[in-house]
Amino acid sequence: MVTKSREIHRHKTNTKSSNRQIIKLVVAGGGTGGHVFPGMAVVDAMESYGRIDVMWIGTGRPVEKNALLEHKWNYKILNTGPLRGSGISGTVRSLAGLPFSTIRACLWLKSFRPHVVLGVGGYVSGPTLLAARILRIPAALHEQNLIPGLTNRLASHFVKTVFVSFKETAKYFSKNRVIFTGNPVRKNIFQSQNHRITKSHNLLVLGGSQGARCMNRLASSAIEVLWQSGFHLGIIHQTGNLDVSYVEKFYKNANITAEVIPFISDIGESYSWADLVICRAGAGTLAELAIMGKPSILIPYPWATDGHQDANARILTEAGASRYFLEGEVGAIKLAGEIQSLLEDPQKLIDMGKNARKLGRPGAAAEMASTLVEMAGHTFSYSQIETNSLECSKVRSHV
Repeated sequence: MVTKSREIHRHKTNTKSSNRQIIKLVVAGGGTGGHVFPGMAVVDAMESYGRIDVMWIGTGRPVEKNALLEHKWNYKILNTGPLRGSGISGTVRSLAGLPFSTIRACLWLKSFRPHVVLGVGGYVSGPTLLAARILRIPAALHEQNLIPGLTNRLASHFVKTVFVSFKETAKYFSKNRVIFTGNPVRKNIFQSQNHRITKSHNLLVLGGSQGARCMNRLASSAIEVLWQSGFHLGIIHQTGNLDVSYVEKFYKNANITAEVIPFISDIGESYSWADLVICRAGAGTLAELAIMGKPSILIPYPWATDGHQDANARILTEAGASRYFLEGEVGAIKLAGEIQSLLEDPQKLIDMGKNARKLGRPGAAAEMASTLVEMAGHTFSYSQIETNSLECSKVRSHV
């Protein structure tokens, strides 16, 4: 694999002129936090270049709607379904509805007249990127996972640029279109201060933005085993909306002191507090763990398409940043033993955290933003970009 680097030069632009320029951006994707939050991070980075007018085309799911609620963006909901994983009848329905979804996306794009379109994953990305191709609007997509899903594999033929979170993902796409950036993370994560590993034994359990019932039960049962053995620890448990009542009642009945939250909005603060994290292996969460330098126990979602969460988890495990268990191969007692073993070994946690941080790509959002600005045909001053993001975005790694 040949790696090329191209320096992004600073453009000298009249500030007064720049302030009058507006980039009109369409972001397509959503459904889960793993798709929504990277897109939001890129929009934040693009705002460093000037005013951004945003249309977000999403699924209308609660996690997505709640995350976008604070922004006054033009929010559209595109009803489309998966091409895989929903049976033959589901696939037929999705294929039958694809022309209508594409036509609707075309109408929205023609009305909004964006300079550039970014697909961040999820079923709505495909029709929107196809619409951009039909209308000859510059477009890019971002693949968060190591193994790309079918939608992004197909949609890659409609775009000029494919951003990837893992170098290994390049082989799935046309080589001259791929830029290895890493996965953008939320601004509040950068703003959080990491803490030093102590003997406080703080455990953060992330059941996913939508909840992961099996993992919530597995983690809470393992914590009960620890408390019954006299090993007490601080607990923050994000459950998702569906499981919050069950987990709260479980801890109460077991006389376990825990903070149970359906969704953590200020996730950076919780990462900073934690000595160890138990979570799924979605690409967004792993990027956050890497940025924060957090040791983790990963339990991948077993039904993820093409086993992409397993593949994601192996990257961190092989780097010495995580422990990785299949959901069907670890019980409460074994998981409890792993938690206690790690929390009682501060040096091991420190080493795992350092290994995680080596995988972090703090300049991912800034790098993607600069490429999208170039695709949009604008030049802006870099003066407002945060120093750490600027340094990471000066070199673009083409795979």
